[in-house]
Amino acid sequence: MQLQLRCRMADILDRARANDHKLPPAMLRFRVSGLIDTRDFYRIGSGCARLIEESLQTAGKTIAPGVRILDFGCGCGRTLRWLLLRHPNSEFHGVDVDLEAIKWCTKHLKPGRFQATSPFPPLPFPNNHFDIVYSISVFTHLDECMQDVWLSELSRVLKPDGVLVLTVHGTLAAQELDPDAREVLKRSGFLHRHSMKLKGLVPDWYNTTWHSEEYILARLSRWFLNTRYQRVPDGMQDVVVAWSQSHAIALASNPSSLPPFSDRESADSD
Repeated sequence: MQLQLRCRMADILDRARANDHKLPPAMLRFRVSGLIDTRDFYRIGSGCARLIEESLQTAGKTIAPGVRILDFGCGCGRTLRWLLLRHPNSEFHGVDVDLEAIKWCTKHLKPGRFQATSPFPPLPFPNNHFDIVYSISVFTHLDECMQDVWLSELSRVLKPDGVLVLTVHGTLAAQELDPDAREVLKRSGFLHRHSMKLKGLVPDWYNTTWHSEEYILARLSRWFLNTRYQRVPDGMQDVVVAWSQSHAIALASNPSSLPPFSDRESADSD
């Protein structure tokens, strides 16, 4: 009840002081990251959009006109809204299990194309459909079974020359764990814990997950030929870039063409 009241008050204040009709309701914003403040929503979303663009550069990929892109776990469009503004001639799709968020995006974030999906594959797309797939703060919440089936599914819908960008809880996030949990993560490379932060607002399978660098790269290698892990300075989430097979072969022939990551603000730590 207290959260609902806070969200209603935030919505009233937002309407009074903002001219952005594309600002989602406070409850939808909260379900994305556990934050209500409008400034956090804008700041993190814009930062994530820059993160995706910079990460794609390391894979020799740009969001060019006509490129087809999937936001896997788009929520209420926190990141996608910025990419739509920056790349109006590209084709953006968003999917999420949150039907209310998808309905809001469909109404307010045109010309993006949005569809609600189930917690398990398949996605409503044919094989080899997307040039780019990105996923911000999704694999930070899935157990190992869901992680694997979705990595396999994302590889299916990605074109042979496509690139995947995703975030995982990084080194800084792991430092906040208790000693026993850190030991489990160190030993197995994977830790999945029940989360109380969004209890009652998200499905029971949506919890909190940590990966080691070695683990996530090895896991991705089951479906992708080449992968790269980048620790984001001062960031709770790090970035993983995965190349589909033919694109990885092309880049391997000219590795000097890959620019380094630049220092920037990270994705949030929800």
